[in-house]
Amino acid sequence: MAEENGMQNYFDLLSQAATLLQKSLSSSYTDSLAESLTNLSDGKVYVENGAPDSETVTKLEELYSQIKEVQLTQAQLKQAITVNIIQAQRKDKVEANKMMTPDTIGLIASLIAYELFSAMGKKTINVVDPTIGTGNLLIEFINQMQLAGDFDINAAGIDNDEVLIGLAKSFSEMMNLNLDAYHQDAVAEWDITDIDLAIADLPVGYYPVDDNAAKFATKADEGHSYAHHLLIEQTMNNLNDGGIGMFVVPSAIFQTDQAKKLSEWMVSNVYLQAVLDLPANLFASKEAQKAIVVLQKHGGNSKQVTDVLMGSIPETENVKEFEGFRNQVQDWAKNNFKG
Repeated sequence: MAEENGMQNYFDLLSQAATLLQKSLSSSYTDSLAESLTNLSDGKVYVENGAPDSETVTKLEELYSQIKEVQLTQAQLKQAITVNIIQAQRKDKVEANKMMTPDTIGLIASLIAYELFSAMGKKTINVVDPTIGTGNLLIEFINQMQLAGDFDINAAGIDNDEVLIGLAKSFSEMMNLNLDAYHQDAVAEWDITDIDLAIADLPVGYYPVDDNAAKFATKADEGHSYAHHLLIEQTMNNLNDGGIGMFVVPSAIFQTDQAKKLSEWMVSNVYLQAVLDLPANLFASKEAQKAIVVLQKHGGNSKQVTDVLMGSIPETENVKEFEGFRNQVQDWAKNNFKG
């Protein structure tokens, strides 16, 4: 019970600090939460142009010193912060595309990547999330990978939302992860190179800048193109030869009006290695159902797997079935990705 109390205590204190900062800075709640996390990880209250005022700084310092006294494991700390993020997104009425990715998806992505990179005999992984959002998917993924094996992971994230990229950076610092954060439109040119793996929960919808979309094979013949198609093409283009892309996409991605353009591009540039429906209990309705698609860029040692891994991933709570899924992934990786 002490652990529960510790997490509740951490959540309450962080919530008070974020609320204080929000009032003082007149910012969004998410922004003030990100700033509070940065203050905590830097060990000092950041003041710019006299804001927050000295009275607020004193109150914040008191709250931060109380927070530092709460003893939590890494897993508990992460959970306490993610609950604060969920609260922030509720308070700010964040749109669906920017909502935090559930931990379960990070766990599943790490399970697949662990088997893939173990089969390849690759221990150093440069990973990027081109639509990093709150950072939860990438952070959960890295945590799980490091729990499962001895991997050396270098991480980068891109997002066009300044508040979210700030939150992802401060969240990663609190978790002692070194994240290179880039505030930019991921459909535009990237500065990041030498990437082995991309992982992304892609925003779904139309991309508004037709001029940027013009150079992509997956662009629509007329009107706006699908942002998630452009992001898949852009991300895979930026990977090393043989690099892996793991994308969370709508389950019906290959059944839409623009699916033909996506499929045509895929045939010439990537191998479709797996399409797995995520557990149904993660989604409110059948229409909202998403899948994880695993693509591999041509080049290097890459080749089309003999059997594309397909099916539905069981709920993680169903231990026996989930263990069966893990074994299936392991066999598939060993049979197809030997280094």
